[in-house]
Amino acid sequence: MLCLTSTRRHPSKMQNEPTEVQAQGSISRTFNLGTTSSSGESYSVVSSNKASLIKFLVEEWKKPQHREKLEGKELYVTCEQLCFKITKEQWEEAPELKSSQEADTRLLLHALHAAESGYKSVIITAEDTDVMVLCLGMCHKIPSHLFQKCGTKNRTRFLDITTLSRTLGGSVCDSLIGMHAFTGCDTVSAFAGRGKMTTLKQVKMDKTYQDAFHELGRSWEVSPELFEKLQEITCHMYLPSTHTTEVNKLRYELFCARRGEVESSQLPPCEDCLFMHALRANYQAAIWRRSLQSQPFVANPTDCGWMTDEDGKLAVNWMRGSPAPDAVMQATVLQVCAVMRTP
Repeated sequence: MLCLTSTRRHPSKMQNEPTEVQAQGSISRTFNLGTTSSSGESYSVVSSNKASLIKFLVEEWKKPQHREKLEGKELYVTCEQLCFKITKEQWEEAPELKSSQEADTRLLLHALHAAESGYKSVIITAEDTDVMVLCLGMCHKIPSHLFQKCGTKNRTRFLDITTLSRTLGGSVCDSLIGMHAFTGCDTVSAFAGRGKMTTLKQVKMDKTYQDAFHELGRSWEVSPELFEKLQEITCHMYLPSTHTTEVNKLRYELFCARRGEVESSQLPPCEDCLFMHALRANYQAAIWRRSLQSQPFVANPTDCGWMTDEDGKLAVNWMRGSPAPDAVMQATVLQVCAVMRTP
């Protein structure tokens, strides 16, 4: 869990100064976050430790002796689903910022809240690529000039998100959310050996790419029409010159062209695996597209490319069918058994 803070001066005093929305790790009163537990894990890695530290910090900031330090500032701090507004005079819950969304998406919710509160500029401090993609995809809905602060202490950079989005164009920026989810992110697997830059270049030039990625995440389901577009895009990712629009056919063509001397990573996923991948990418894109909603409806992930394992935890559901035709599977089993019987 990340501690999201929104440090703001009152609009009447600092109307034209940027407000800064930060995602930052918590620090401890008595613990060194670099220390390890008896099991060898870093103290800050354990989610329950982070949650306890965040609760401690929130409770400390609520105390009058700490609120005195805020002077004319407003501090917005999240703790689990709740968000609190803390000023020098008092603290209170901010129900409009209560959310079950993850940290990256809550940053955008806070940025929108700051913009609607009258701030002309908003700075989002984050290093994550997901955040930059979200900012570019959603900045047209945030009525303030948006910046992203990144880099190190000695080499800080401010990315002008609003200007960059105007340069890229609305259609391209809107497609970035779907493209980033489909080509791989923290929650969705990537295509082996296929980077994002090639796909990004196609998004800038090809309306087919823009239409497909624009549609990804609009609904919680992947329509047959959308999947056809995603199949075509995947085929071009593996063989740009191909006219084949179905991944199973392209797999066969590439396998035959190389006479079977081909690594599995050089072939596109089969249609079944690609569909499950598309479901997961669509699920993540759908969450991102709803980042400006405090309490959006979120579909069950087990209906969107995941499953629960024996321990009740979410796991990737890679495919729905068999990895090979029944005849091939049976022949493989017989061959293995024959090898095992060989003295």
